[in-house]
Amino acid sequence: MRKISHIGIIIFILNLSGCANDEGANLPSVEDRVSIAVQELRDKLTEPESGWRLDYRPTVETGTFLILLNFNEDGTVRIQSDVTVNDGAFIDHVIAYRIDSSQGVELIMETYGVFHYLFELQQASFGGEFEFIFEGEENGNLIFSSKTDPSNDVTELAFIPASASDSDLISSVATVTLGEGRFQTEDLGGIGSFGTFNFHLQDQDYLLSTVFDLERRAVKFLGIAEGAETSEVIANENIEEIDLETTFSLSNERVILDQPVTATLNGNVFEINELPIGEAIKSLKSYCVDQEDSIVSFSASNSDIGSFEASSSLFQVANNFKVTPNDVYSINHIFLYDEDDNSISDQIEAVFPDVVAFQWYHGVEVADSVFNGVGFVVLDEFNNAEFFLRGFDFTQSGNFIQITFNGNDLITEDNPTQEQLDGLDQLTDLLFTGGEIYVLELLNIDGLFEFYNPCNKHKGFLF
Repeated sequence: MRKISHIGIIIFILNLSGCANDEGANLPSVEDRVSIAVQELRDKLTEPESGWRLDYRPTVETGTFLILLNFNEDGTVRIQSDVTVNDGAFIDHVIAYRIDSSQGVELIMETYGVFHYLFELQQASFGGEFEFIFEGEENGNLIFSSKTDPSNDVTELAFIPASASDSDLISSVATVTLGEGRFQTEDLGGIGSFGTFNFHLQDQDYLLSTVFDLERRAVKFLGIAEGAETSEVIANENIEEIDLETTFSLSNERVILDQPVTATLNGNVFEINELPIGEAIKSLKSYCVDQEDSIVSFSASNSDIGSFEASSSLFQVANNFKVTPNDVYSINHIFLYDEDDNSISDQIEAVFPDVVAFQWYHGVEVADSVFNGVGFVVLDEFNNAEFFLRGFDFTQSGNFIQITFNGNDLITEDNPTQEQLDGLDQLTDLLFTGGEIYVLELLNIDGLFEFYNPCNKHKGFLF
């Protein structure tokens, strides 16, 4: 959405102020002119029979939300949207609006609705707005700007006369399905809401891995591989990374990419412009012996990738969690969670009272050997960092990592207590029970990942 200056506001103020000329004595009072301007905007808003369509993009970093507005003379507005959170409360709702004058003629959504929800996302840093300054008309559209944006980065919004059929374009099924595919990437720590889906391209027997940022309306295509299941992909070892991200909109139950994405495998080239999304079918999948997780799937087809079945999945055929020399991932220990999404920080602090971080090392050179390990960093009485790291061997395919602790631990504390040594083993056993971990790429922060243990549902972030 393009950005604008507040030229319209300046013109509005000048008009209200009047000029010292021969005709000044005949002008209506400022109060009368404000009242006229307010009524004129109210008349414009309530005029179209089918209301207004807003293809709403809060910032250039987000995708587009479809919002329909039908204003009434009684100060209420019916709002339809393709935002399906809060049990569908924002799909079709009526709230109060007000037309006021402060920085110009303003349209204010008074009671809580979809605009307020978008405004509050990411601790109110998402870029949404619910107070709009009227800038004028352009080719039959009403042009508004955001009142709450900073002056050097103001969002313009175009209210376009809606057609009676625009409501048919609202994609309530697609947004629900994508939301149910969040799997284990719940909104822990306010990080965001993400859906991970694998698209099995049935005509070629390929697996295409994606991750959807459901708040920002962005999708990343991670990679494409030969095979339909995790075991087949691992056995074939024919994987091509894509690593491309784009924002999207939703229309008539389709994800419409703002930029096309190209995927290539075995000489087959796919240019992907859109993805149809079907109604979710729930089922169970076992990622660990005696454990079951709920997944959703749907089937569809289009000219871009042919017939496919898409399923929410822990497995991603590729992502940016790379095992390269001297990799260190680190996070505050409070961002480690149990199966009920409660932080296990109390358990960690009971062993290491002065803990400052959880760390995961790959390929670090220690004493002429390569070290892989996980554990904790603590501060000693002199504020020096001491490391309690448990060594492991591993294999990795895509984001699936198998870990075996090898006894090659790295303890820098000169005189560790037995409680500390036993606690390190107990805590790392808790996090890595079963030795099979999935590391999921998240989108809204570069370099942020979530690791998930399907055997006991413990999880944590890595950065």
